[in-house]
Amino acid sequence: MEEWSDLPDKALIDACLAGRSAVYETLVWRHQHKVFNVLYRFLGNYEASQDISQETFITAYQKLEMFGSRSAFSTWLCQIALNKARDMLRSNSADTLCDDLADHVDTLAATDATQPDHQVEQGQLHDHIQVILNRMPSHYREVLILKHLEEHSNDEIALMLDDTVQNVKVRTFRARQMFKQLYGGLS
Repeated sequence: MEEWSDLPDKALIDACLAGRSAVYETLVWRHQHKVFNVLYRFLGNYEASQDISQETFITAYQKLEMFGSRSAFSTWLCQIALNKARDMLRSNSADTLCDDLADHVDTLAATDATQPDHQVEQGQLHDHIQVILNRMPSHYREVLILKHLEEHSNDEIALMLDDTVQNVKVRTFRARQMFKQLYGGLS
């Protein structure tokens, strides 16, 4: 894997498509944390996020020839992951899966500080944010996660959600308003 680790995603994808399937491991290693974080923030469920992450990479491998380099590979992966998460939510007839948030709040986002009191404070803040996100409808939750937690551009989000940039902007605005309202209600 080390011989491939310095190559850009496009070169790795080309190598996979040329028959070097072992190279895909480098792509998985490179993007697994990001995909998991998007899913965990969206679902609030550690095990479901792990399962869908694995399914995402399997699906991406099976459909690798469909990746057209219209966007970054990570954007395409997140689009697959969110589609799978939405499918799971629809099939479970639920809008959130938060049963184990307290057990895995440290996975939501790691703190850089080494101070124990800072880590506790950060953990509480992340817990609070996740509770608010989980109370929001999924179509608002996903734009906030992609825009503010994963720092994607409006163009990238529009690609992931198969929507227009203008609709993404409107949805993001409305989601921020709802987040502020919910945040004020929990304080």
